[in-house]
Amino acid sequence: MNVRGRDVRLPPAGLAPRTHAEDPVEYYYKPLTGRLYRARLRLIADLLGETRFESLLEIGYGSGIFLPELARRSSRLVAIDIHGESAKVEQMLAAVGVSAELVDASLFELPFADGEFEALVCVSVLEHTTELDRALDEFRRVLKPGGVAVLGFPVRNRVTDGFFRLVGYDPRAIHPSAHGDILGAAERRADFTLEQRAWLPRFLPLDLAAYAGCRCRAR
Repeated sequence: MNVRGRDVRLPPAGLAPRTHAEDPVEYYYKPLTGRLYRARLRLIADLLGETRFESLLEIGYGSGIFLPELARRSSRLVAIDIHGESAKVEQMLAAVGVSAELVDASLFELPFADGEFEALVCVSVLEHTTELDRALDEFRRVLKPGGVAVLGFPVRNRVTDGFFRLVGYDPRAIHPSAHGDILGAAERRADFTLEQRAWLPRFLPLDLAAYAGCRCRAR
């Protein structure tokens, strides 16, 4: 049986591989962290909306945990990462009956044609770089005019900083870009329209939340 976070399709516990030392895949299934980690994916799914896309690209697929859900929302699913463990992820996808093209590539040099995709998803990647404009340049290049980009990222505040320190990370070292940096980079672009923002928990102001996302439309 698939684990579902408010009907987001995830692989069964223990099947998605840990592809690098900082891969948080186990957090999706733990009692304390699982609710938040699965809610992040529900947030991104909600921002994508109910449309089924002809072509969808995931930037930074990691363990592949979100690919089963994204496969339900696209006819052609492509995903990139640089961890070099695609064979493990392909094995997991085969076990759950999901088809996706996994490509070893950097988000700064996407090996795709201009306007190749109708949608793009990037979850918990942009906070790791300060080259936000360079990344968004590539995202816009591979999107069709009118295409959708959904970005997800942690909110920077005292609580989230404390959480990352608790699990053994320096929050500034692993997340040099804050949520405000990412939203600002998307909002000031002339080739994107920032259509929607959302965050968790929903009852808190954005700057006090734990996780946020936005939906951008390519002009």
